[in-house]
Amino acid sequence: MRNVRILILTTDAGSGHRSAAQAIEAALLHNYSQSVQVTIANPLHEPSSPSLLRHAETFYLSTIQHAPERYDRAHALTDAAAYAALLRSAMGLAIGDALRRLLVRHTPDVVISVYPLFTALVADAYRGMRGRPGLITVVTDLGHVHHTWFSPVDDLCIVPNAQVRTRALGCGLEPHQVRIVGIPVHPRFAAPRAAPEEVRRDLGWRTDLVTVLISGGGAGVGPLAELSIAADEANERLQLAIVTGHNRDLAATLGARTWKNPTHIYGFVPMADMMYAADIIATKAGGLSVSEALAVGRPLLIYGAAPGQEAGNLEYVVRRGAAQYTPDAAQFVAAIQRWIERPEARRAAADAARAAGNPLAAFEIASIVRDLALSRDAVPRLAPRVSLSEWLSSWR
Repeated sequence: MRNVRILILTTDAGSGHRSAAQAIEAALLHNYSQSVQVTIANPLHEPSSPSLLRHAETFYLSTIQHAPERYDRAHALTDAAAYAALLRSAMGLAIGDALRRLLVRHTPDVVISVYPLFTALVADAYRGMRGRPGLITVVTDLGHVHHTWFSPVDDLCIVPNAQVRTRALGCGLEPHQVRIVGIPVHPRFAAPRAAPEEVRRDLGWRTDLVTVLISGGGAGVGPLAELSIAADEANERLQLAIVTGHNRDLAATLGARTWKNPTHIYGFVPMADMMYAADIIATKAGGLSVSEALAVGRPLLIYGAAPGQEAGNLEYVVRRGAAQYTPDAAQFVAAIQRWIERPEARRAAADAARAAGNPLAAFEIASIVRDLALSRDAVPRLAPRVSLSEWLSSWR
């Protein structure tokens, strides 16, 4: 059986897209380690991509944190077929050469994208040739999904639920192109390595207190300090675990405080054990953060949702009964107290979370990817394209 080469394309605008890519990679290597080669790449970080695009990833995080209304307007304005085509053309001009170099370097049998537009640009690179890699887009949001996610050139578009499937069909995909699987989470979230009490002891947590895990994602953004302090002040018997990500200033501020309740502060760390060990998970409404909490069956307190796709994630989990929206400290504290005083309500939300999650989505996607690769003919090899600057320099 031949070795299958898989190229997964992502960006680092937030940590969710890369987390999805790593989940698929881990599932592929777990199931088919002897017969697959998997590479994760960010075309925006390739040397031949404009440096402006690398700065755009940081600008995205800054915009959704400090000027969400601007992002909301841009998201809504471009959410149409005409604008999707315009964005595809602009992206092709910006990273077409970098993407082609990636394809030449890795000669993939299948290209998976966990970000909009990339598969369409891959198809453009093979235009006029007989054959191309298999193309799969994996959508990483649960609700208001942007038009640019849906490309008619894809062999398959993996979506998380029926709502997004309906959106995909409305954006021009055929029914056979769209498959409901779920958002891929890392295999670590598929099953606990031990009972929650044992995991808590390993983490150095108390086992007799309701524990709230408060996460600011990889960037450590959001009102984590305000929410954590309010919860600590309002409750007598509570345990807090606060994940500040890469936000070292926040970690230092929280670490300097004298806490009334047992409190554990972390930087950028693996989350699976802590999610299993927690009773309640508080996070912003990122697609991967929410999907990881659903995969472990923990009720959610959503303290923030960027406009556009995150608003759709929030709406989805609240409607399913798996989450409450707590946008300020007063509502956050009230929700925690309600779930402490009424454990049956907390268990009902946990059951709803478990029903909405799919901890095995990455494994199902891995099987789909390998089947697609083995069903295709040999992929033609792209020849390197000499850039204008390289051509001119050869004449000097």
